[in-house]
Amino acid sequence: MRLTEYSHGSGWACKLSQGELAQVLKQLQKNNQNNSEILVGLDNPDDGAVIDLGNNLKIVQTVDFFTPILDDPYDWGRVAAANALSDIYAMGGVPISSLQLVSWPREEIGFDVLSKVIEGGSDVMRSAKCSIVGGHSIDDKEPKYGFAVTGIIHEKIYKKTDIKKGDRLFITKPLGSGIIATAIKKGKAEEEAIKQVTDVMTKLNDRSLEVAKNLNAHAITDVTGFGLLGHLSEMLIDENFSANLFFNQIPIIEYAKKYFDEGIYSSGSQRNFDTVKDFITYENEEEALLLSDAQTSGGLLISVPEKTNFNSTEIEKSYGITIKEIGNITDRYNKKINIISNWWLKH
Repeated sequence: MRLTEYSHGSGWACKLSQGELAQVLKQLQKNNQNNSEILVGLDNPDDGAVIDLGNNLKIVQTVDFFTPILDDPYDWGRVAAANALSDIYAMGGVPISSLQLVSWPREEIGFDVLSKVIEGGSDVMRSAKCSIVGGHSIDDKEPKYGFAVTGIIHEKIYKKTDIKKGDRLFITKPLGSGIIATAIKKGKAEEEAIKQVTDVMTKLNDRSLEVAKNLNAHAITDVTGFGLLGHLSEMLIDENFSANLFFNQIPIIEYAKKYFDEGIYSSGSQRNFDTVKDFITYENEEEALLLSDAQTSGGLLISVPEKTNFNSTEIEKSYGITIKEIGNITDRYNKKINIISNWWLKH
């Protein structure tokens, strides 16, 4: 049995585009009542909502669920949990509790498979010291799984829009999970590719948050369904700023490059590109499309002060993560995001 055959898309490739969501949420924003306890909500959308409970205690809430991105049920559960936790880390929080969300085609797939999915999700939540305290399940034509997660923030709230001029941009996971997920669904992915992407997607972003704090980060977001370009565009709300992306410095899973060259990528990635293409500059459309790849459980995109001391070898040794510098924030020029090919040849 291949779980990915029961879904019309893979993971975050099924996500509604930024433009579609903006149309839907516009009405909800109008009806949203002012509440001084809500520090981050629909008025300033971010990776999670933040509510002030007083006495220097803030909670952060988020929810994520999606269709199968892997055929192995246990690993799909692990990815779903790691992905749901990521938004908590992106806001600067520590996860404390979660609720499971399950949609299951009861007549098509046995509950023994669902048990494996839940086992995978539970194991990752346990490793993050995040208790599963309940959930909800429904019968559905397609399997879906995920979590609503609550965390606490004792210190700084990392809002994605708090970038500063001169900031350097870092990313903590390679891109390409959407491309490999599409190859898996098409039955064209090699075992090593599946192993690589599973390792990337199941890695928690807790250590990435620690690194961001030690680098005195100004802003953080996680790179998921809107792709690198989409999520970076959400950081650039201030029209006084642009971002440079140095394409050749952006880490991409090797198998993703191979499959992309074979014409394999998701419709979600194409929608992402169509959404951002009017406010980006690029020398190569294929590079821009690759950076639009819809990620599932991607890394943190971190904006740090220009003069930050940075040693990637020390960070990898101390924290067990790979972090790459991929761009910077400048005064506005050309478009919102400028993709620079062969950057090292021009400097």
